Amino acid sequence: MDKKINISELQAGPVRHLELPTAMIERIAAFRKILADVDTTPLQTSIENFKRDQHPEKELEVWERIAKMYQLFLAHNPTDDLATKTEVYRVLLGASMGVDDFGEPVHHLTHEQVKHLVFNFNLIT
Repeated sequence: MDKKINISELQAGPVRHLELPTAMIERIAAFRKILADVDTTPLQTSIENFKRDQHPEKELEVWERIAKMYQLFLAHNPTDDLATKTEVYRVLLGASMGVDDFGEPVHHLTHEQVKHLVFNFNLIT
């Protein structure tokens, strides 16, 4: 059974990796740069979050897929509209967690665009 909790009740997990390889930090910085318009989390916070992840390499691959699909979608659907970009990001983030039905919260993308994003996110490996 799913239990809903307030986001304010969430606590960071323990640091599992004291250091991350330089190459991994560079990859984190690269995807953060792509997503900078829609995710303002500081780079250092992202690095700290990866240090807490049990499998940081797998998590990094997910974030790289999100960034790749975000970049690809915007290359084919150029926009300067931050609300649209944020929605693209939100859909991809949801797809990374297995969400495939976004219903009403989507206002700036068509149903077909959402389906396209989710399908292609799941297709990229």
